[in-house]
Amino acid sequence: MIEQECLAFAAASANEVCGLVIDGEYLMRCSNAHPEPERHFRISDDDWLKAEAAGKITAVFHSHPINKLVLSGADRQAQIATGIDWWLASGGRLRKFRPVPHLLGRSFEHGVTDCYTLFRDAYHLCGINLPDFERSAGWWVRGENLYLKNMASSGFSEVPAANIQPGDVIIRRAFPESDPCHAMIWLGDNMVLHHEQAGRLSRREPYRQAYVKLTHSIWRHEQCSNLNLQGIFDDISARSL
Repeated sequence: MIEQECLAFAAASANEVCGLVIDGEYLMRCSNAHPEPERHFRISDDDWLKAEAAGKITAVFHSHPINKLVLSGADRQAQIATGIDWWLASGGRLRKFRPVPHLLGRSFEHGVTDCYTLFRDAYHLCGINLPDFERSAGWWVRGENLYLKNMASSGFSEVPAANIQPGDVIIRRAFPESDPCHAMIWLGDNMVLHHEQAGRLSRREPYRQAYVKLTHSIWRHEQCSNLNLQGIFDDISARSL
């Protein structure tokens, strides 16, 4: 099984190992051409050409010798450049990452790159995969309550505002009369990550008093102990460079 081969390859070296997944079922092991292989990896042009001749490259694989099962900032920049899945082995586990856009600076398009897309992608980078759900513009004024209907079924439970912790999701209204329709991820130190409509880019900013007044509820995922926010912070650092 290819996943087991990836883990065995990673366990065999104290450096970062790397490879290319061909047609989703075959791992082509590559030499790490980076001058600092204990902390970074690089796949040579020759290995890329060999892989392309063997079939379709469907994923890049590499390992982290330290126990860090999220993509680094450099990994995220390179993943976005390749536009394909990246597989990462660390600590005896393997995780597969979709090539989602950087979390900061996204343009808003409802149902495509909106507040739920950002929330879902951020959790994906942190190691928790959430389902997508159908949503059409204006659901927040039609009484459809999509967030409240989907949070519990996606593994979230409501927690008191006084107990908020990094990674929790704040659900708020867009205006006092609307249904709860906007999600923000609490990053700690009074900072949130979110993506509003009205032509504004996705951003990290303080949890302003205006947001507090519109807050409906706070939610925490059942796997919160596995939520590694470093995946978010590394992506933000990469986007800021």
